[in-house]
Amino acid sequence: MMKIKCLIVDDEKLAQEVLVHHISKFEILQLEGICNNVFELISFLNKNKDIDLIFLDIKMPEISGTDFVSIFNHPPAIIYTTAYHQYALEAFNQNAIDYLLKPISLDRFSKSVQKASQNLGKNQQSNSMMNGKEDESFYVKSDKRLVKINASELIYIEGMRNYVCLYTESSNVMVHGTLTTIDETLKHLNYICRVHKSFFINLNKINYVEQHVISLTNKKNIPIGLSYRDEVYKKLKIM
Repeated sequence: MMKIKCLIVDDEKLAQEVLVHHISKFEILQLEGICNNVFELISFLNKNKDIDLIFLDIKMPEISGTDFVSIFNHPPAIIYTTAYHQYALEAFNQNAIDYLLKPISLDRFSKSVQKASQNLGKNQQSNSMMNGKEDESFYVKSDKRLVKINASELIYIEGMRNYVCLYTESSNVMVHGTLTTIDETLKHLNYICRVHKSFFINLNKINYVEQHVISLTNKKNIPIGLSYRDEVYKKLKIM
C-alpha cells in the first residue's frame, strides 16, 4: 500500500490531538510530525522533502496557512483544517484537496482521506506521463458556484471594470473581480502572460503576431499594450 506521509500544522493542542487520533485510524496515513506554526513547518519541509500531505490550520499567529501556500514554492498537497468557513474560496483557488471545518468528525475526515488518496494517486500517474508537470487547475466563483478552470485550456482573459471573463476551449466564465486578482492566482504559470491592461493570454494559444496584435487559436485578435511589449516579446523569444 502506498503510504501518504503527512504533517499536522496547528497552534492548538486539542486540534492536534483530534487529528492525531483520526490519522491513527487510517493505515494509509503515516504521520511524520506536528508543527505549531508556519515557521516550524517551513523549517521541517526544508529538512524533509518527501512530505505528501499537510493538515493545515488557517488562522495561526504571524503567518496564516493560506499565506504559507502562497509564498512557499511547490508545497505538498493541502487539506485545510479550520473553524472559519469564509476562507473556502481562497483555499480551493489554491488547489487544496479539501476544507475541513472544526470540530472535525471521523466520518468527514475519512472522506477527506479518500480524496487525498485519489488525488495523490492521480498526480503520481500524471507525473509519470507528463514529466512532473504540476496540477494547473484552479477555482473561480461564478453565479454562486465554484467553477473549476483548467489553466492549460485557457485561451485568454479579459477584464471588464469589476468583472473578468475567462475564455477557455470549452466555455466562457464570468467572474466578479479584477485582473489583479487573476494575476495573483496564475502568476506561477509562465505561459499565462499579461499583454494589455485589459487582457491576459495563454502563450500556447497564439497563431501568429502581426503589428503588435496577437491572433489566437479561437480567431480572437488581442492588442499588445505599449507598456507590456518588452516583456511579451521577451517571453515569445523564449518560446
